[in-house]
Amino acid sequence: MPRKPVSPVTQWKRVEKQATQALGKGAAGAYPEALEPRVVPYAAAFDAAPLLPPEYVEFVKALGYRWLAGRSSALGFLPPRWRASLSQQMGVPDREWNEVRAEREAGTHTYAFVMFAARDLDDVNGFAFGPGEDGAAQAVWSVEDSLPVERLGTFPEWLAGKLAELSEGLDDAQEGDTSVEPPDLEGASLPIQVKVKAAAKKKGPEALFDAFPRDSKELLFNGRKLGALPALIGEFTELESLWVRTTGIKQVPPELGRLSKLKKLDLSFNPELTELPAELGDLASLESLNLNRTGVTTLPDPLERLTRLTFLDLQSTPLKALPPVLFRMPWLRTVDLYWTTLPPEEVERLRQALPECKVGVN
Repeated sequence: MPRKPVSPVTQWKRVEKQATQALGKGAAGAYPEALEPRVVPYAAAFDAAPLLPPEYVEFVKALGYRWLAGRSSALGFLPPRWRASLSQQMGVPDREWNEVRAEREAGTHTYAFVMFAARDLDDVNGFAFGPGEDGAAQAVWSVEDSLPVERLGTFPEWLAGKLAELSEGLDDAQEGDTSVEPPDLEGASLPIQVKVKAAAKKKGPEALFDAFPRDSKELLFNGRKLGALPALIGEFTELESLWVRTTGIKQVPPELGRLSKLKKLDLSFNPELTELPAELGDLASLESLNLNRTGVTTLPDPLERLTRLTFLDLQSTPLKALPPVLFRMPWLRTVDLYWTTLPPEEVERLRQALPECKVGVN
């Protein structure tokens, strides 16, 4: 009589027990279902349910969004909002990324792939559900550098193979061996308590920012519809990088100038942001300023105090003339002016004034 196949849930439990016995309790865990990434690439959501095989649905219903780390590799199952965010960042085989991105921005894209597991977050690397071969049921695909590259079989087949790899690596584990780090979803997510704080204290973007420690070194909110950059940003005096791309902000508060340690500031893709406060000249450590596709028409004169600023992106801005302050900043090394309507003679004058700076134009 043939033996009954071992279920994916049972297989996972066995290898997880083996991993924790060999490497300690830190070799396994679970991500909270409520985890929400700080970055939401596109506002238009999509329904992932039709792309999720029933075996996977049963697996996460039984175990949740667990992760397992061996001696040389790790695997983590993505909670729903992470699943959607990373799926939006994936490319599509045999299609130009610019076309795919335009569809997703417009909310017209038909998704054929959905990320469900990750190995790391530096680039989108992991596994997605996608079309099976010749009309077969959903298959697992490997995802490398944000692009599905190869079918790997059904979910039960793929999981059995991954668990076998992890198990094999544990067979000769010795005392003192440690596991590799799992994908750091929690470190790149919004604090789970943000909704509680929003209800109890503040509303809107103030509540979101208020949920983060004031000694944070990086805040990344690309794609989140903030609508405004709150004045309490000035309390994050240890901040080194601030990313608020595509957030709908219309102005920058003068309190931003208090961030004396800020090195990178990305305000790009906010077309209603038309002017910058003079207090930006107080950002003594600033090295990179991205204003791509904002509505700024000039720059405040105090920027000439930013002697560490080497990169300035002014692509696709409605500049009619070059801001005079640029000619007083010989330390600039890159100024992007692509897709602007600036007179060629002005651009040439800037090149003459800043001979060591690369000035990019159409």
